[in-house]
Amino acid sequence: MALKDKKLISLREIEGAVSPHKKQIDMALKARKEALEHITDTSKLADFIGGKVESLGIGEDWAISKEIFPGVQVFFVFNHADDEFSSNLKVLFSGDRIKLMSGEDLAVFVIFYVNHMVRYVRESNLDKKLPEVCYRI
Repeated sequence: MALKDKKLISLREIEGAVSPHKKQIDMALKARKEALEHITDTSKLADFIGGKVESLGIGEDWAISKEIFPGVQVFFVFNHADDEFSSNLKVLFSGDRIKLMSGEDLAVFVIFYVNHMVRYVRESNLDKKLPEVCYRI
């Protein structure tokens, strides 16, 4: 199945309208997105987390997919800040087994991999002053 044929869904579509884990993920992404502005080589970041660079065609600056279990993929989708908007990091899910996962498990994996991305930023930018979150993870 080609990537364009995959259905990408949010945690809200998995858990329902009242999703406690959506808020947990949103808070974690918000705190870490500024650090991802320092990514200069998306391919190296993808290798670092064991994922692959994707082109989703939804206006993203970059997207990385990571298969966390057979039939369960997480897509990290990033847009750089510009004159009008701040940077944006969102997470989408795909796979024929995605509905078998609990929202809590998905939230744990998402936060784990975003923390790992922040570690990559710290390790690949030793000569720069980075956002505080880079030194706390």
